[in-house]
Amino acid sequence: MAREEQKKYKEMNKYLETRAKEAFKKYHLKKKDFIYYTANDTMFYSAMLSMNRNHLQAFFCAKPFWLDDILWDILEMENNRTEPVSLRGIGAFTVHSQIREREYTVEDLAEIDGIVSRTFEELVELSENYREEDFLAECGNIPYQQEVIEVITLIHSGEYEKAFDLCQRKQIGFFGDVKKGFSELAADYIRKFNTGSLKK
Repeated sequence: MAREEQKKYKEMNKYLETRAKEAFKKYHLKKKDFIYYTANDTMFYSAMLSMNRNHLQAFFCAKPFWLDDILWDILEMENNRTEPVSLRGIGAFTVHSQIREREYTVEDLAEIDGIVSRTFEELVELSENYREEDFLAECGNIPYQQEVIEVITLIHSGEYEKAFDLCQRKQIGFFGDVKKGFSELAADYIRKFNTGSLKK
């Protein structure tokens, strides 16, 4: 890559960061580290802007609070519930629930202003209209941590045997330690609620 191109892309990246920091408060959003977010009593919504050369991406996440709450119960990290709500967006031990992605090719700095505005407007629209039933309807299409999401959703709906069977069939490695992965930790958690027909 030519030095002039490198300089241009570095300038674009810096401009994106500056414009986003200047604009997010206008939309009554909050910022923590690399995410912009908002929340209501039951749902968490966030957006992240990322630039690679002249390709700008906007990633949107939305999830009900119980998704992380049950994960933390499984991991015996219940104290996370009392942490600032931003933890649900930046924490290593949280469910990543990306539901939308937008991609743009940027030719000059002026285009970035409009993309930033559209991203924050879309995040606000999500927070006003996207609810738990929407998440449940499309969570099967979330590619990352799909099996984790499926197990937690089954637990939330009280379908413990289905959740337990999925844990037995799949070795889900997310969030585990050296001795146990997510599958084993979730199976241990489920046994606390259903001790009848579950296989040991």
